[in-house]
Amino acid sequence: MTMVRDLMKTEVATVSPESSVADLVEFLDRKGITGAPVVDADEALVGIVTVRDVLHLAREMGEVPEAMRWGMARGAPAEETGFLDPPVEGEFFAYYVTPGGGFVDVRSRIQEVPDKLFDGYKVADIMSTNPVMIPPEATLQDLARILRDRKIHRVLVVDNGQLVGIVTNSDILDHLADSE
Repeated sequence: MTMVRDLMKTEVATVSPESSVADLVEFLDRKGITGAPVVDADEALVGIVTVRDVLHLAREMGEVPEAMRWGMARGAPAEETGFLDPPVEGEFFAYYVTPGGGFVDVRSRIQEVPDKLFDGYKVADIMSTNPVMIPPEATLQDLARILRDRKIHRVLVVDNGQLVGIVTNSDILDHLADSE
C-alpha cells in the first residue's frame, strides 16, 4: 500500500510571514511553484500562501489585469497532449480556460500586476493560517480524498507538529504513471 511518505517531497521551499508580497511573487516565479508553506523564524509552520492569495489581494484592490493569452502555458508540451483544437504551442503550467476560449496562466497574471501595488503587504497579510495537513503514514487514498474533497493542489505533510514534506497532485500523477 502506498503511503504519503512514499510520495512526499522532503525538500520544501518555504517563505517567511515577514516576506513582502512582491518578494513572494518573485520567489514563486523563480522556483516555478504556485504556493509554499509559511514558517516562522523558529521553522514552525504558521500557514500556507499561494498565487490565488496574491490574486485575491490584487482583486480586492481592483487591479486584476486582463491576461487572456493564446499559446501561453508551461508544464507538458501541447503537441504531446493532442487534446487542444487548435493546438496551443508551449507548455502548460497552472492555467484554466476562460469562457471566451482563451488560456489564462496564473503565473503571468500575477506578473502583470504592478509591484508597487503590493507595497506594504507581507505574506502574513494574505496567507491562510489553516493549511491542510496530513501525516506521513496516511495512505494514497486518504491523500487523494483530501485533495479532491477540499479542491486543493497540495497538502503539507506534518509529523509531530513539524513540517516534513509536501505532496502535490503532480506527485500522485507521477507515482501512478511510473508504477508497474
